[in-house]
Amino acid sequence: MKNITLGILAHVDAGKTTLSESMLYLSGAIRTLGRVDHQDTFLDTDLMERERGITIYSKQAELQFQNVHISFLDTPGHVDFSAETERTLQVLDYAILVVSGLDGVQSHTRTLFKLLEEYNVPTFIFVNKMDIARMSTLELQENICEKLSTEAVDFTAVDESFYEAVATCDEALLDEYMESGIVSEENIAEAIAERKIFPVLYGSALKTEGVENLLKLIEKYSLEPTYADEFGAKVYKITRDKNNNRETWMKITGGILNVKDVILANGAYENEGEKVNEIRLYSGEKYTTLKGAKAGNIVCVTGLNDSYPGRGYGVETDSDLPVLEPVLSYKVMVPSELNPHTVYDNMKLLEEEDPLLHATWNERLQEITVELMGQIQLEVIRQKMQDRFSMQIDFGVGNIMYRETISEPTLGHGHYEPLKHFADVVLKMEPMEANSGIEVYTEVPVDVLGKNYQNQILNYVRRREHPGVLTGFPLTDMRITLVDGKSHKKHTEGGDFRRATNIAIRDGILRTRSVLLEPYYKVTLEIPQEYVGRALTDLERMHGIIDTPDIMSGNAIITGKVPVALVRDYAADVASYTGGLGHLMLEMAGYFPCHNSEEVIEKVGYNYVTDTSHPYESVYVHQEAPERIIGQNDYYNKPVEEIAAKSTQDTVTRQVGKKIKKDYNGYGGLEPELEAIFVREFGEIRRPRFNYKEQVVSSSENAAKAREEYLTKHPVEARKREKSSEEARRPRKKYLLVDGYNVIFAWKDLAELAKENLDGARGSLLDTLCNYQGFTGYEVIAVFDAYKVKGNRGEVSDYNGIHVVYTKEAQTADAYIAKATHEIRNTSNSDVTVVSSDGMVQLIVVGDGAARISSREFEQEVNRVTLTGIKDYKG
Repeated sequence: MKNITLGILAHVDAGKTTLSESMLYLSGAIRTLGRVDHQDTFLDTDLMERERGITIYSKQAELQFQNVHISFLDTPGHVDFSAETERTLQVLDYAILVVSGLDGVQSHTRTLFKLLEEYNVPTFIFVNKMDIARMSTLELQENICEKLSTEAVDFTAVDESFYEAVATCDEALLDEYMESGIVSEENIAEAIAERKIFPVLYGSALKTEGVENLLKLIEKYSLEPTYADEFGAKVYKITRDKNNNRETWMKITGGILNVKDVILANGAYENEGEKVNEIRLYSGEKYTTLKGAKAGNIVCVTGLNDSYPGRGYGVETDSDLPVLEPVLSYKVMVPSELNPHTVYDNMKLLEEEDPLLHATWNERLQEITVELMGQIQLEVIRQKMQDRFSMQIDFGVGNIMYRETISEPTLGHGHYEPLKHFADVVLKMEPMEANSGIEVYTEVPVDVLGKNYQNQILNYVRRREHPGVLTGFPLTDMRITLVDGKSHKKHTEGGDFRRATNIAIRDGILRTRSVLLEPYYKVTLEIPQEYVGRALTDLERMHGIIDTPDIMSGNAIITGKVPVALVRDYAADVASYTGGLGHLMLEMAGYFPCHNSEEVIEKVGYNYVTDTSHPYESVYVHQEAPERIIGQNDYYNKPVEEIAAKSTQDTVTRQVGKKIKKDYNGYGGLEPELEAIFVREFGEIRRPRFNYKEQVVSSSENAAKAREEYLTKHPVEARKREKSSEEARRPRKKYLLVDGYNVIFAWKDLAELAKENLDGARGSLLDTLCNYQGFTGYEVIAVFDAYKVKGNRGEVSDYNGIHVVYTKEAQTADAYIAKATHEIRNTSNSDVTVVSSDGMVQLIVVGDGAARISSREFEQEVNRVTLTGIKDYKG
């Protein structure tokens, strides 16, 4: 029996859910037919879905029909949730595109068909609601061929005209037809799999008419994919179950996945693997647990915390960024009784499930913004926050999402070398045609920079959004090529190349002219002929790019593209001035140069210099960066075209930088747990600033002159050189590092409690530490041994304002405290006191300038501080 993954897509109200229900019923997967209007369909299990009568989340069902087993994925139809649909496409073998017999091909239907083309998914087309259709089968077939593809073929009857239609779709099929008068089923199946033919069937899902024929068509003409023997998997969705367990939905694309396997994301380090706790096979809202899953299976696994939609595991690489993107951002209106940071944290949990939500915290404005596709999605997010977190929030007016690109080729250099770290990256960046996204390449031989490091760079460029320098909105329409890179055998660590790459991108775009882009809608306006003048005047006023109107039988069809910011409310105007006879259809056309760039840039008020989370200057370990002659070419003084033509074996002369010591507040070199604590306490990590000398190391005296000429031609770069900013020093803080279990077993009351309930003793200690922190102002870090827990990766969390650390496998609390003391003392302006009765730990921390106190002495100190605090409180 062959196995395939089949998805179903449609414009809203085309009857997709009803068709899904009919397919499940006729295949025997369900016993009774549910209905959308009865709110009892098998796959729309969410309360909001049933109340609204729309699909919001993609769902899975397992069905079998004759000789095919189908993993069936239902997707949302409403345009607001099309990103959820797109995420599903990357795991499909085949798709059914549903077209309404009432309305024909709609604008969103075309968008879905383009997405299927983008993801290369073979597609069957089912025209639904034929029992109430306004057009004939012939008219609908012409409509599909005109708006979707001329290779759409009616498969209702297999006769001579059918073979003629099939043969015209491909030369090989035409040759076969000319020789034999027919085309074989095997060759038709191959052509469908290669998207050379799109079979079309007609019927009524509500009456189950034509649905069995659709199932037979899929069984007859689908081909089972072949898979590699080596393990691979592609993630397409993240959810949480009723018990708040994080679920990762994936398709196994190679080999076998077993429970308790430790799997590694493509390009990750060996120690970054995660263990699969459970494998679930869902059908509707119910699931069965599996011991293992084989290639071709769609499963849901628990235990993965670093997964995200599009991530590849094993031999499977990460997917590119999605084609569909939100064009509107909304300010989250947080009531005064709610903590905005808590609201933001919960928004980030929802972002795991919908990455395009892109919740952002603006530290300066103290506000949250989210990116959404439209009004319905906004209402769903509002309801989710209420149902899941008991938080009532609202949203402000939607603002347009802009993009940035570059106008000329450029090169960027990023060097990241704080103490005990090293990474060096040079990127070539070139503008591409509109709406081509970001393309990533490498020209660096693996003997110059290892493949693993190159993958880190390329994946970081591909997977992350990188802000421009005009407004801080993401970059797009660029080809980014890695042309040089350096690592260090001893000091290069995970994350170093991501930081160097971030700097290189920023450095590169500051060396050329940036262009602001805004979203445009493709406009189709159908109006009576007498309103053409009014419509053209309106669209021209909106800075639209309009085609010549088509006039037919007293009606006009006007097409073109218009900025989203100006046309999104125009439908109401059309209905008003045409007396309801006009019809406006909007479809995303992409991003094009902004019609009012200067106004937008001024309004946004973005300053790339103060955006410390995206530095543009390289970081060196020494006070004075070394004069590193790396090669013969000078990237900064030669034309980009000349450099691009050089062999990638050639390397370059780098600019010299001088670090401004007083600006350095970085946390480089910290353990991840400590770094997380520092970020919570101090905000975003701030990297060293550099004041570049007005020289470039060069064997030619003309280099300095050329550099001055370059700065004259590039005022942004000149302003960057003239900039002088200083951040305030951080206040001196007091840290208390507590060896948790050492204290528990040293204090009599806690030791007695631990004999009966260790969790209770741990909780009692943490409560005591919370009170102590409140009286003293210490920043408390409680450390507990978890080094004997096999596979443990360590954990850091907050407990009522104090930090709780569980050490990773093979790391004792003593070792962690000793290392943490050293790092805090050497990377921040802070005092450290260590609570432990371990003599060796006390000896080590004293050497780092820390104070120490034994566990029993600390008990007396806690009692003293508590009594004093209570007396002061009572006055």
